[in-house]
Formats: sequence, C-alpha cells, structure tokens
Amino acid sequence: MNKTVFVVVLVAAAALVAGWIYYLNATAREAEPVARISSKWWGSGHADAASEAFVHWDQDEPPQVPVGCARCHSGQGFLDYLGQDGSAEMAVDEPGRTRSVVSCMACHNEKAHALEAVRFPSEVQLTVGRNDALCATCHSGTRAGKDVRTAASGFGDDEVVPGAGFIGPHYAFAAATWLGSETHGGYEYPERRYAGRFEHAEGVRTCTQCHDAHSLRMRERYGKQANLCAACHSNVMGYPDYRDVSVEKVDYDGDGSALGIYYEIRGLREVLHDAIHAYTSQVIGQPAAWADRFPYFFVDADGDGAVDGEEASFANRYRAFTPRLLRAAFNYQFAAKDPGGYVHNGRYVLQLLYDAIEDLSQAVEVPLSLLSRPR
Repeated sequence: MNKTVFVVVLVAAAALVAGWIYYLNATAREAEPVARISSKWWGSGHADAASEAFVHWDQDEPPQVPVGCARCHSGQGFLDYLGQDGSAEMAVDEPGRTRSVVSCMACHNEKAHALEAVRFPSEVQLTVGRNDALCATCHSGTRAGKDVRTAASGFGDDEVVPGAGFIGPHYAFAAATWLGSETHGGYEYPERRYAGRFEHAEGVRTCTQCHDAHSLRMRERYGKQANLCAACHSNVMGYPDYRDVSVEKVDYDGDGSALGIYYEIRGLREVLHDAIHAYTSQVIGQPAAWADRFPYFFVDADGDGAVDGEEASFANRYRAFTPRLLRAAFNYQFAAKDPGGYVHNGRYVLQLLYDAIEDLSQAVEVPLSLLSRPR
C-alpha cells in the first residue's frame, strides 16, 4: 500500500468514527415516547424511594431531611433550592421531605431549564451548560480541598490537630472529578499542576452525552450499553470492559503491569492505604485503616492493616489527624467514592493519589521510585 492510499484509508476511517459518534448523539436527541421515559425513570436510583439516599432520616423526630442535605436528598428540597417553589434561588429555606424522590418536576420546570451555572464546594462557580448543570448541582460533593487547608491552618505537618476529624468529599461527585482543577475538588498540593476538565472526545464530553438522563445508565444502542464507548475503544463489548481501557498503557502503581486506568487507580489506592497505615503507626503512634462505611477511617487496634469486626464502629473512629494525614485521607476518599472516576477523569484521580503518597513519603518509607505520575 503506497503512502497516498494509506492516507486516504486513514482519513476514511476517521470519518467513519466521527460519523458514528455523531449518529449516536443525534439519535439520542430524538424524542422518546413518554412511556419509555417513564419506564427508564422508574428503574433508576432517582426514583427509588426506599433507597438510603431518601430514607436515611426516617427515624429522626421529626422525620425530615436537614436543610444542608435537602437540596440533593429530597426532590422537594431541590425545587426549593432552585426557587421553583417561589422561595429564594440557590438556597434551601426549610427541611425537605423524606422519600421525596427526584421526580419529573425536579428537572422539568422553568428554573431548572434556565440553570447553567453551578457553585462547587471549592466556592468556584462555573458555567457548564443546561442539563449538565442539573447533574452537577448535586453530583459535585459537599467538601473540597480548601476545607482541608482551613482545618490544618496554623499546625505543623505532623502535629495532631486538636478536635479534627476526617474530612471527605461525600460521594457520587462525578462533576468534580470530570472538571478536575477547574473546580479544585480534590486536595491539590502547592507547586503541582493538575488535569483540568476531561475533554474525552467529540460527542462524549458532558454528563448527558454519556449518560441517559432518565435511566442514568450509559446511553444504549441496540440493547448494548457499551456501544457508545466501543466506537473508539474496540475492546469494549460490555460494561466490565470499561475497566480495561487505557490509552497510554503506563504502569502508574508500580506493580509491573500496565493495566486499564481503573486498575491503576485501584493499585495506587492500595499503595496510599499502606502509606497511611505506616504513617499513623510510626509517626502518630496509633495505626489507622479504611473501611467502606461511615466514618471510613478507624483505629486499627490489632495493627493488621484492615478494619475487622468491632473495629468498624463509630466509637472507634480515627481522631488523631495531622495536616499531612488530613490531606492524604481526603484524596484517598476522593479516589474511592466516585466509582466512575477512572472514566470521568482518570488523570486527575491518579495525580491526587500520587501526590498524597509523595507527601507521606516525607515522613515514612514508601516505594515512590516504582510509581509514575500522569503529566
């Protein structure tokens, strides 16, 4: 094949991929029957009135969602936040009703249709456009790196901060991950540069270009959820294959294998967890370990690096936080509680993990030379 033919074939292939992505997104915008939309919504987390997100406060007296939580954990609270109920805009004025799900009216109303900007926990206000602003209003977390800086202000790196507790970003904060350093969701170390918004590719750059707004799942074609990704990632045949995607093929976690970004993030999380355990054992004198339950960091009484049995109790929560530990713990949680972080902005998550490990390496021995940081 001569050079001219090769170029023609390459251009044709690129045109086919671009055309396929355009087709997927163009057809996604076609009007759907109301019955189909309703069916999607009823099967989504937004409609699950029995989920923890909507029933957590049922046993309180009175049973109501606190003002600070109602914006995202009560459909009625979200309408209050928008000002659609006649109250002040961008503020919740009263507690929300429990079991008040994210119904049609929460997103389909005058105020919601006009919403384009979001104020993030970092206090950055950013215009992200209609539809995506609705998603990002709740999926941006409740705390950011600035809260760690405030809590640690005035203390030495390895000085226990009196009264300090674990600070985390909450959960399901996909918008903060996606936008990276534009909104400073993670704890960003001084003198380090961080990835900004993950642009991905034309047609798959925003929340609603990738996710069906009613089912919340990846957009489907011909009954296969992976088709939107398979246009460019030929190895993707189904959802589990997302985890194997890696364009750069770099061994970030130093385990000797360059795997998908999901696995590289998981590997760096394990390195960071070990570093936190070493730091709390050797520097603070009280080992800590993480478990996927509130309040997440617990005293590791037997020192085995895991939270076992009675160790996973609220009374056993870890309380001896130094500024260095607050920083590392926040970034660990940032990587743990956005389950789609590897897709939303894998570079940003890897950078946060690496920098937390590097920071801890100033106090304890960590295999830093084996690790790599995305640029």
